[in-house]
Formats: sequence, C-alpha cells, structure tokens
Amino acid sequence: MPEETITPDTDDKRIEQLRPKTQKLSAHFALPLSGTDTLVKIIKGYAIASNGGATPVNYKDVASATGLTPSIVSRNNGFLAESQIITSPKYGFYIPSELAVKFAREAAWDEANSKRHLRAAIRNAWYGIVVVQNFATRPSLSREDLKRVLAIKSGATEGDSESLGRLIDFLAHIGFISEAENGTFTRQVAPDDAQEPRNIVLEAGTGSLNVTGGDVEAVVSKSPKTGSASPQIQINLNINIASISELTDLDAKTLRKWLKNVLRTDNGDDETET
Repeated sequence: MPEETITPDTDDKRIEQLRPKTQKLSAHFALPLSGTDTLVKIIKGYAIASNGGATPVNYKDVASATGLTPSIVSRNNGFLAESQIITSPKYGFYIPSELAVKFAREAAWDEANSKRHLRAAIRNAWYGIVVVQNFATRPSLSREDLKRVLAIKSGATEGDSESLGRLIDFLAHIGFISEAENGTFTRQVAPDDAQEPRNIVLEAGTGSLNVTGGDVEAVVSKSPKTGSASPQIQINLNINIASISELTDLDAKTLRKWLKNVLRTDNGDDETET
C-alpha cells in the first residue's frame, strides 16, 4: 500500500479539523435580515395569504403570495413576531395582527397614511421602547449613536451591524423616526396617528381638560387651602388610548369623580377647591 504523502497543506487541514469551532454570539432579540421593501412585502403577504388574518399560514404560503423565496420569509418571521406585526397561534404558523391587516388594506390607496398602523404596532416592541426613551432626553441622534443604543439593548455584535442598519431604515420608512439632511434622526409623532398616545392634563376642581401630542399623562393638581402649609399634590397617570375620539364626556366625569375620591381626607372631607 503506498504511503500517504504528507505536505504542509495536509497538516494545516488536519489542525483546522481538530480546532474547536467558535460559536457565533447571537443577539437577544431578532433583527431584520432583509431590507425594508422586502419586509413590507412580507407583511402585506401575510395579510393576503391569511385572508385578512382569518387563517393561520406558514412561510411557504406567504412566499407563494409574494413571489419571495420561502427562506427569505422564514428568516424574517422572528423579527416580525417580536415587532408584534405577526403572532404564532401554533408552531410554524402565523397570523398578521389587526394593525398589520389595516396597513395592508390601506396601503394600496394611501401608502403614507397607512404606515401609522405599523408605527402603532411596533411602539411596544423592544426597539420602539428604546427609541422613545432615547429621544425623550435627546432631540436628535446620529445613525451611529442610534445603532449603538439599539445594539446594547439587543445584545448585538459587530456582525449584526448590517441588520441594525436595516432596523433603522425600517423605522425611518414607517415614519417612527425622521432623518434630516445632515444624517441625524429625530423622533416625530403625527398628531392623527392611530394608537399614538396623547397628553391629557386635568386639574381637580376646575374640570378643564387639555390635550396635546406625546405620551398620555393625566396630571391632577390640588392647591393648598389658604393659610395651609400643605404642599401641592400632583398625581401622574399614564393612560394608553387608541384614539382621542374615544374620550367621551362620561369618561371625563368618571375620571373627575375618581380623582375627587383620591383627594379626600381620611375623615371623608373633600380637600379640593371649587
């Protein structure tokens, strides 16, 4: 039997085979693995294939409806699920959320306005929360700064840089953030966004109700009685409403009644001024 010829290349191959493989670190949260146009096409595909969310479908059904390859649809399911755009009633099957279906239906007639449904859907996703928190303290962020805060939260590595860039592009596309000419991003909230919260300021005893954009916050102030050293009382309530039109006069009366009870003393006297 002829002897095996040993060469330096052979030795290198054997060493490589014996060397333990390094495990790639993965992010804590799923990141988009395709560009914005593909993500939007997949979202619309889920709405179409599921008959408006009536029937759970798998990635092959969506691929057939969109013309995308099954692997492209499949590898983005994790991100869309964490974005609360699709949900999984059973393993391997998904249905689009109500907001995703609304987006898909309206997009054909009014693409720009339909994006408000996607903004509402991702508001409570991990990256939506990160964006809102960071822009609450800073008026603008560069792409790299925004990528950095998203990477820290998601546990992403340098290998995930491209996916983080796709995530930023997706947020800009749906209008959750806005990119300026100098490349910085700002957080802008359209006043008529569905599911976007509002600021509600109601002062006890006056019945006044003011509404502005931003997070919903009900602030109740009670001035101390004349000659009293008692400090001003302020109660902050975070309220999430789908639309300002849902607030009725009856809701306002109920809220005022509850707040009046909160501001009563232990002996039952009402300390609010009228």
